[in-house]
Amino acid sequence: MIKPLEALTKSDCQAVRYILTDVDDTLTWEGRLPTDSLVALEQLASRGLTVIPVTGGCAGWSDMMARTWPVAGVISEGGGVFIHKENSSSLTYQFWQDEALMTTQKTEMLAIVTLVLDRFPALRLARDQAYRLTDVAIDFAQDVRPPAIEAKEACLLALKELGLNAKASSIHINVSGEGYDKFAMAKRVLNHVYGLGDEGFAAQVMYVGDAPNDESMFERFPLSVGVANIAEHLPSMAYVPRFQTNFPGGFGFAELTQHLLSLR
Repeated sequence: MIKPLEALTKSDCQAVRYILTDVDDTLTWEGRLPTDSLVALEQLASRGLTVIPVTGGCAGWSDMMARTWPVAGVISEGGGVFIHKENSSSLTYQFWQDEALMTTQKTEMLAIVTLVLDRFPALRLARDQAYRLTDVAIDFAQDVRPPAIEAKEACLLALKELGLNAKASSIHINVSGEGYDKFAMAKRVLNHVYGLGDEGFAAQVMYVGDAPNDESMFERFPLSVGVANIAEHLPSMAYVPRFQTNFPGGFGFAELTQHLLSLR
């Protein structure tokens, strides 16, 4: 059973060093980044916490976040690539597999997805597809209005029947290569970039999310928090967060930040 945010105790918060967070409808709300979210990110960074957005968003968008937001780096395209500051002036891209191989796989997946979309006229490729390096995104609730939920579910099933690795976020269906997801890349980054062993995950890492494509993170990070809008997805989720905020999206993230910092 999910507990209210107020049940997150001082002992839960004391050892946290890393905040991993989804972006769409977790840091944002209704398509915008609230001031509250940006202030919260600044506060976490100023208190020495390492903040890493983990998003299904495109590498082009994530490059901007890694360069300009007060974050250590961004796990982008559902785990396909980690973009982070190598030093104060340049970024490093670390791909799950060889970059050229992942680019080829993306091109092959795009051809298949384009054919599938002919069967679902309510859906379309995400506007940011041109800025994606490793995956394919289908828009069902970002620029598609009203959200095409029934078509999304049918398309998701069709893609899986073709053997594609497809998952739904709050706005997109993301189609990616096999062998990785948000958690797989998060584990690699924490292990190899930050030197954190698996045994440190339970106490030192907190994950914040809002949708079914966050389940791999909710399953493996005990200190997990869902912002309030996760409520609509809970009936279809096998793994849910341990805590839930009172406010949605970025306002919930800011609520969590204030609660966390007040207990440290």
